[in-house]
Amino acid sequence: MNFTAVGAVIQVAESGSFVEASRVLGLSTSATSKAVSRLEEELGVKLFQRTTRRVRVTPEGESYVEGIKPLLKQMETVTAEVTGSMMGVQGRLRISVPAAFGRIALLPCLVEFTAQYPDIEFDLILQDRHVDLIDEQVDVVIRAGTLTDSANLIGRTIYKDTLVTCASPSYLKDMGIPDSVQSLEQHRCLNFRNQQTGRAMPWLFKDGQKITVASRWLMDDGEAIARAATLGAGISQMPGFMAQDALRNGMLQEVLAHQRTASVPYTALYLDRRLISARVRAFVDFLSEKF
Repeated sequence: MNFTAVGAVIQVAESGSFVEASRVLGLSTSATSKAVSRLEEELGVKLFQRTTRRVRVTPEGESYVEGIKPLLKQMETVTAEVTGSMMGVQGRLRISVPAAFGRIALLPCLVEFTAQYPDIEFDLILQDRHVDLIDEQVDVVIRAGTLTDSANLIGRTIYKDTLVTCASPSYLKDMGIPDSVQSLEQHRCLNFRNQQTGRAMPWLFKDGQKITVASRWLMDDGEAIARAATLGAGISQMPGFMAQDALRNGMLQEVLAHQRTASVPYTALYLDRRLISARVRAFVDFLSEKF
């Protein structure tokens, strides 16, 4: 396999330009064009339609690029694994993590990790959405709760948390303390919006109880909900890691503690490959030990 030609094909397909692909590859435009032409001759198919103004990928070219990219990624992984003991843990780690968990719980771990492995660079996606590891070139994704799309992925539970129902002492003094799940209907509740559905997330309690409480406030940012709760806006249910500091300093008070749900797992997921890069393995091992 002519890796220069394969790389040229991928770059031209992604950039839509021989000039831009040549710049990325560090080759002359002529060399890039010749490499692509040689590969087309070897394959016996036309990968691009060229005119003086534009380059368009043919259907055969699209199939080739989509098929070859995962193979090249796997070869990079194998090479990294083989050379890992010589090169050490280094390179860029692209990580997707729920926003609040990333800012509150994960960032301190990343600082410790880079102190241990100074040649690591991080590229963080702090968003409450599911990402496609292949399409978005993500090395590790961290997800909370039950996994619904983990096929072809390797997962390791790195952390277990509980959901805490809580409010500020001033709110509870004015409005009273709920003594049952059903009594939440009489309270002002702060809800988190599910970004996939646009609806309020249900509240979870012991023995599988799941209720949707009427929203006085509906927000798509967990830290904003926690802040509103500390200011006395109402009762909220939030992850323990988000509430722990405010509970400790008295800004929040837990209610319905006897109805707490079972722990919620946080799982680190990465692509199901025979070999994983040294940096991914070191990172997941570090998180498992740290948490």
